[in-house]
Parts: sequence; C-alpha cells; structure tokens
Amino acid sequence: MKSVSEHSPNPEVITGTFYFDPSDSIYNGHFPGHPVVPGSMIVHAFLEAIEAAGLGKTCRMIEEFKFREFVHPGECDFSIHASPDGLKCRLYQTFPDRTKTWVTGTIKI
Repeated sequence: MKSVSEHSPNPEVITGTFYFDPSDSIYNGHFPGHPVVPGSMIVHAFLEAIEAAGLGKTCRMIEEFKFREFVHPGECDFSIHASPDGLKCRLYQTFPDRTKTWVTGTIKI
C-alpha cells in the first residue's frame, strides 16, 4: 500500500489518496478472482497517514469503523478530520456524478 497525503489549507484536515496495489500477493487469497482489500489494511493505511502527518504515533483506540461495501485494489481518496472526538477517517471515491463513501471510522490518539 502506498499513500500520498496532503495537508489541505485547513490544518485540521488531511486529504490524499491510498493506492492498494492490485499485484500485491495478499489478494491471491483475499479473494481469488474478486480481490478485496482487507479491513485491517485500510485501518493500517489510516494509521500510517496520521503518523506521516505528525498527528500521532500511538493509537489508543479505533472506534466505529464501518465498511459499507467491499473496497477493491486501486486508488481510493481519503480524508482525516481532527475533531474533539478523535480523528474522523473517511475512504471514498469520486465519480463524475457522485461521491461514494466506502469506509468511515474514528481513531483516537
């Protein structure tokens, strides 16, 4: 997994793109012929982005991660918003006519 993180003009928001490499061998068993990114890889990608942005190195709690649909390998946009409740994470994809949210959750540091 490779991520490209960017700070938006608002210092409380991180945006960027995660790239889950379709050639990664993990997809040989998850699931053959219909690869799906494991939820643990998605959460780990958020933790790496948070650390890279200097927002924290120690995760205290992962809360309410909801996986609305299967995420397939490739590029997915993400955002992380700082709030009093923790870091609100969102994985999504933008289409010409709509934005589809795949995953949401909160990480407390």
